[in-house]
Amino acid sequence: MKDFAGVQLKLGFINIYSLTMMLGMLAAILTVYYFWRREKYSFEKFAIIVFIALPTAIIGARFVFVIQQLIEHKGHWNDGPWYNAFAVWRGGLSIHGGVITATTCVILYILFSKTEEKIDLKKAFSIILPAVLIGQAIGRWGNFANHEVYGKIMEEGSLAFKILPQFIRDHMFIGGKYRLPLFLYESISNLIAYVILVWVLNKWNWLRPGTTGGLYILYYGIIRFGMEPLREDNYTIYKVISALYILVGLTLTILFEFIIKLNYNVYKIPQFENEKTHGIFYFIVYEPRNKQSNLRKSHAY
Repeated sequence: MKDFAGVQLKLGFINIYSLTMMLGMLAAILTVYYFWRREKYSFEKFAIIVFIALPTAIIGARFVFVIQQLIEHKGHWNDGPWYNAFAVWRGGLSIHGGVITATTCVILYILFSKTEEKIDLKKAFSIILPAVLIGQAIGRWGNFANHEVYGKIMEEGSLAFKILPQFIRDHMFIGGKYRLPLFLYESISNLIAYVILVWVLNKWNWLRPGTTGGLYILYYGIIRFGMEPLREDNYTIYKVISALYILVGLTLTILFEFIIKLNYNVYKIPQFENEKTHGIFYFIVYEPRNKQSNLRKSHAY
C-alpha cells in the first residue's frame, strides 16, 4: 500500500492543486457574472472587481496561512527556507484570509468609486459572497491532490471507510494509516450550500438584498468550527476566526433581513400564468426607489 504523505499530484508539469484553484475561481466568477448581468450592471465594473478580488484573495489567503504557521512554530517559518512562504502552488492558503481580504477591498472600491454607475452594496454582497462556495467546493480537491486537510484515523471496518470510492480511500492512506477525508466532507457541504444560497434563494430573490451574503459567512463559520477539531492538524487561529464568522454572519443576516430599512420598490413576479401557482412560484425584484420601474406586469407590495 502506497503512503501518500507529502505527495503532490500533477497533470504533466501542472500541479493539480493549482489547477483546482483556477477552476474554482473561474466557476465563482461565472456565477457572479450571471447575477451581475441580471442586475444590469456594467461589464467594466465587473472586470474591475474581479481584478481587485483575485489577487487580494490570494495575498490574504497566503498571508493568514503564514501567520498561522508562525504562531504554531513560535515565530519561526518551519517549512524550509523563508522564501517558501511565497510558494503558493505548494499549498497553504487560508480560505478565511482570502475571503476577508478580498471582501474588504471590494467593499472599499464600491463605497469610494467615483464613477457615475453606482453598485448597490447589499446586492453585491449577496451576489459575490455565496458564489465563493463553488470555488471552495472545487478548491478542496486541491487539498486532496496535495494530501492535506484530512482527519483522524479511519478504521477499515467503519462505515466511512466502506462507502468511500476506492481511489479516494487509497489516497487517504497517509502516515501509515487511513484518514478521514475531511476535504471531501467540506467540498460536499459547500456544494450543497452553493445550490441553496445561489440557485434557490438568489435565483428567486426570496430574501432581502445582502441576506445571503450574511448567510454565507454564518454557514461557513459553522462548517469550519465543527470540522476544525476533527482535523489531524488543527489550529486555534481558525477556530477563533470561525467563531467570529458565526457571530458576524448571524448579525449581518438579522440586520439585512429584519432591521435595515428596505429602501426598494419590491415587485413579486409570477413565473407561470396559472394563478394557482402564483403563491409558490414567483420571483422578487428589489428596485432602488430612485429609479423608475419598467416592469409593467409587476405587482408592488
